[in-house]
Amino acid sequence: MMQILGILNEGGLFMYGILATSLFAVAVILQRLYVLWFKDHIDASKLLEEVTSLVDSGDYGRAVQVATGKHPVQELMRAALLRANRSEKEIRRAVETTAVSALARFRRGTAALPQLSNLATLLGLLGTIHGLIISFAGMQGVDAATRQAALSKGVAVAFYNTFFGLSVATVTVVAYLFVASKQNKEMMKMEHAVASLIDQLLSQPDARGQSPKPALRVSK
Repeated sequence: MMQILGILNEGGLFMYGILATSLFAVAVILQRLYVLWFKDHIDASKLLEEVTSLVDSGDYGRAVQVATGKHPVQELMRAALLRANRSEKEIRRAVETTAVSALARFRRGTAALPQLSNLATLLGLLGTIHGLIISFAGMQGVDAATRQAALSKGVAVAFYNTFFGLSVATVTVVAYLFVASKQNKEMMKMEHAVASLIDQLLSQPDARGQSPKPALRVSK
C-alpha cells in the first residue's frame, strides 16, 4: 500500500485524477454488471409465452398482472395490454412513449464508460506533458547532478502517468464492449417480445371488438 502511495505521489497530481477516474469507472462497471446479470435479468421469451397464453384465453386482467413489474419489457408489455382494445396506432404510441423512459433507465451508465476512458487518457497525457516540463525546466540548472535529477524525475512522472492513464482507459473500454454487448442482446430480446405481443393483440377479435385481421410487424 505504501509503495502504491509512493508511486502516486511521485507521479504527481494527475495520477490522483486518473485514480479517481478509475474508481468511478469501476463503480459504473459493477453497477451495469449487477443490473444486466442480476437485478434486471428476466427471461423475455418465457414471459412472452405466459402473457400470450393468457391473451389467447381472453384473461387480459391476469396478463396485465403478469406483465406488471419494473423490468423494461414488463413495462412495455403492460403498456400494450392496457390498450389492447384500442387501435394499432394507439397501442404502438403507448409502447413508444413508455420505451423512452424505460429503456433510458435500462441503458443508464453504459454511455459513460467511453467518456471515462477518454478522460483517463487525457489525464495521462497531461501528466506526461507535466513530466516533460519538469525535465526541460531542470535542464536550466548549472550543476550536472541537478540537471540529471530533474531529468530523471520528469521522465518518471511522464511514464507513470502515461502507463496509468492508458491502463485505466484500456480496461474501461474492454469493460464497455462487454457490457454493451450484453445490453444490446437484452434489448433485442425485449424488442422481439414486445413486437410479438403487439402482433398477438392485433389478431384478437374479442378485445378489439372487430374481426381479426393480419397483424403488422414492426419494421426492423
